[in-house]
Amino acid sequence: MRTGQVVGGRYRLEARLGSGSQGEVWRAADQRLHDRPVALKRALSGGDDAAAAKVRKESQALASLNHPNVVTVHDLAEDDGDHWIVMEYVAGRSLADLGTVDAETAARYGAQLAGGLEAVHAKGILHRDIKPANVLVTEQGQAKLADFGIARQVHAEPTLTGTGAVTGTPGYVAPEVVRGGRYTAAADVFSLGATLFHAVEGTSPFGEGNAHALLWRTAQGDRVAPKRAGTLEPVLDRLLEADPKRRVAIGDAHAELARLSGEPVSGRSRAPLRRKWIWAAAAASALVVLAAVLWPALRPAESGGDPAAGGLPVDYVGDPRTADPCALLDAEALSVYGRARLDSDYGNFNRCDVFLDTETGWVDVELYFYVSTAEPERGPTRMEGPIGVISYEGEHDECERTLVLPDGTNLLSIDAGQDESGESDLCAIADTAVAGALAVLDHGEIPRRAPEDPASLYGLDACELLGDEALERFPGVNAHSPYRGFGDWECEWYSTTSDRKVSLEFDRADPPTAEDGEVVEIGGRPALVEGDHWYPDSCLVSVVNRSYPSADGDGTTTTEFLRLIVFGDEETQEDRCALAVDLAEPAAEALPDA
Repeated sequence: MRTGQVVGGRYRLEARLGSGSQGEVWRAADQRLHDRPVALKRALSGGDDAAAAKVRKESQALASLNHPNVVTVHDLAEDDGDHWIVMEYVAGRSLADLGTVDAETAARYGAQLAGGLEAVHAKGILHRDIKPANVLVTEQGQAKLADFGIARQVHAEPTLTGTGAVTGTPGYVAPEVVRGGRYTAAADVFSLGATLFHAVEGTSPFGEGNAHALLWRTAQGDRVAPKRAGTLEPVLDRLLEADPKRRVAIGDAHAELARLSGEPVSGRSRAPLRRKWIWAAAAASALVVLAAVLWPALRPAESGGDPAAGGLPVDYVGDPRTADPCALLDAEALSVYGRARLDSDYGNFNRCDVFLDTETGWVDVELYFYVSTAEPERGPTRMEGPIGVISYEGEHDECERTLVLPDGTNLLSIDAGQDESGESDLCAIADTAVAGALAVLDHGEIPRRAPEDPASLYGLDACELLGDEALERFPGVNAHSPYRGFGDWECEWYSTTSDRKVSLEFDRADPPTAEDGEVVEIGGRPALVEGDHWYPDSCLVSVVNRSYPSADGDGTTTTEFLRLIVFGDEETQEDRCALAVDLAEPAAEALPDA
């Protein structure tokens, strides 16, 4: 498509407004009506007759609707096998782009949108993706529902099957839909409430975060308490009622929002609802592929998983401290690639390894748990029941897989790496390890590990080893909001005045030697100042907690370390190490007796 091209012999493309997986959106001029501005969205490409018939039917239904708070559909244009929806062009911004508004303004927008939604429902149409980005606000302050389902790619028709899709945007989709229920008019009402919540609070009712975390909170009803809603709060509670049978009806919501806004709102429809719905899914992010598959109630019948009661996700991790990472590594299955040895006490307590001795070298299959609220790294993704598997094809010496658990914040990394002389098929090895882990997870909660020695770092909270008095040695530190790693075995503090960061984590490795760094004593314990051995612009100080015979029975000795690292490129290495030693002292003094 290009500027100046004429679509359907009538609509001249003038400027591309956006594009995405669901097609392009253009501002165009209707040459038959004195160059009236219109918006064109490509709904279909190619010659699928059945899909085209469906688009035509839904276009006709929306074209028959004339409401001031619904973006009007004018026409369906066909051009060289493509189908374009011709819509009213709205000069304005989306509610997502406006920022927060006061309660009265939100009520006014809400009344307008409720009136439009009431008219839409009267036509037997469900929107299915009401959210701030799909509400346009004109320069005159009029809110309009936009982006109905006819603009979707038909091959992305959402289903509620074990393969995996749910319609709606995380944070705005109704809880009954997340749990696998049928999409009804009440779900649109919930999404309207979630959109108004965002208008006054600046966030969805379930906060922010990646899709998995938002869907988890939605399924559990873990809503954010409003702070700015004021007089709007009671009606928001009724719109966001978790039980769709008790949720306020759209007509009643319209009347209540109009009363709160202090002005009448035109366009309310009282036409009876039709019993047969046109399943109009919304465009753009309407299809959340990693959604219904997260909930074990929707797992394929052949799966051996034991779904949680009420269709809620299985809590695979349970108590992070007792979840055994070694239970997820099948050394016997991996032995087809070489002699396999399980190493249960290398690295932090969230980790387990299988080392393979192959004909050409060694391979380390590393499995570890971690927590993250960020979206996982992009890569080819597949679903295995409720668990997402993201593949990353690394260089010659590495291949990585990430398993995204249903809560969206607990992840499991499987990384196969080899020495430079190795020629092993690392991705085949990683996939074998993934299959073994999934076989265990298919039975539910991760098996528990045996209790550790009371003298171990295992039972400690890394964030508690540096109290307020100790952290005063770190200039500008944000002492009250550290990052906590999995099991509380890692903690990071950041400066509010510089790029400095302090990381304190537990580790297990071979006993220290003088070759590892400068041998010192900190807090009455042997320690090493290792400088930038791990990272550039950093200083690592390692304090010995205890040494003991390896639990693997291989005749080796394992040492537990407290690792304290200071990061920052605004000072000298000497200054970084001085701060690292200074902070390591109170942390070492807080360790248990060995």
